[in-house]
Amino acid sequence: MSNKPLVSIVITSKNEAGVIEKNLKSLKRQTYKNIEVIVVDNHSTDATVAIAKKFTNKIYSLGPERSAQRNFGASKSKGEYLLFLDADMELTPDVISQC
Repeated sequence: MSNKPLVSIVITSKNEAGVIEKNLKSLKRQTYKNIEVIVVDNHSTDATVAIAKKFTNKIYSLGPERSAQRNFGASKSKGEYLLFLDADMELTPDVISQC
């Protein structure tokens, strides 16, 4: 276990199969490694959830809008710090360590 604080990353999504993999890959490349990734999906009808399952087992289904999704993800988090992302964001490798 790392002695650095856990950072919980909450990603909101709805039908984001075209972009979410880039987001999740960018999180794998972070230089700060003590993270948990939580995806809160708004009942996607595409492959968003299947793609997310390749990167995390913390996937939840909730809608109808992003504020509710973010609040729900925060309630499921274990981290000392929270980072909220949309599914179409892609981070450079040092974003979490710089934060």
